[in-house]
Amino acid sequence: MEAEDLKISFVRPHAELRPYIESFWLLESPTGLPGSATSIAAPNGCSKLIIPYENSIISEANGRTQRSYANRMYFVGNRDSATLIRSSTQKTGFIAIEFRPHGAFPIFGVPMSETFNQLWETDCLFGQWSREVQLAFNDLEPVDTKVAYIQDRLILLLRKNRCERGLVSYCVGALRSADGRISIRELQQRTGYSRRYLDRLFRQHVGLSPKVLAEIFRFQRFYRAWAEGRPFDVIKAELYDHYYDQSHFTKEFRKMTGHSPGKFIREVSNEFGRRLVRHQA
Repeated sequence: MEAEDLKISFVRPHAELRPYIESFWLLESPTGLPGSATSIAAPNGCSKLIIPYENSIISEANGRTQRSYANRMYFVGNRDSATLIRSSTQKTGFIAIEFRPHGAFPIFGVPMSETFNQLWETDCLFGQWSREVQLAFNDLEPVDTKVAYIQDRLILLLRKNRCERGLVSYCVGALRSADGRISIRELQQRTGYSRRYLDRLFRQHVGLSPKVLAEIFRFQRFYRAWAEGRPFDVIKAELYDHYYDQSHFTKEFRKMTGHSPGKFIREVSNEFGRRLVRHQA
């Protein structure tokens, strides 16, 4: 598959959904996704609603391979390691909604700890709501109508379930603005809450602990620089300041991408990941 065959179109979420959605996009390709390990979904702190409408998507994460079938809906919980994605070489299209780290819980009301590092068919998580939405969604054409419909249903669900904690929003914002370089002790001092309480709150609302989310945000600093095309030699000295030492950086980098830094820079094109990060930066 040539890079120019891959089309990713971004949707501006409805105003009521913007506080909860990180990005909303459609992927279309006449020849599918590459079969080699070049399409990587690196952890970004976002859970996702994935809706394939043409062709199936195959994902590999944590040693497990799963297939997401066309005309079904899937929820991907927050992950702390890389996912490889591919498809067969035929026309492919899917919708992806990436929620802010604390954005899915207020809408769906399901503890995010139950979804961590997992891919679910939404019927198993969201029951009757999922079945009704999926049935109507599959009857709609064109794809713009599908997009409008899923936004409308998410808004209605948000109005019904809305459950928010300003404390989580504050902590996520503090971690993100500092690229993960705030210690959990500092979060305790700023908020007045114990580490144990913050961990419990984060696992419910985000699906992972503040420490793991900080690691993801720290890695994303490099990932954004890579997506912008900056040479690795230029940015690596700055990046090492974010880690205990070079081996610490390499260990986390391998977990987030599945590759060592050198191999990733030399051999992995990941145009899919590059376009997503550029838009979100």
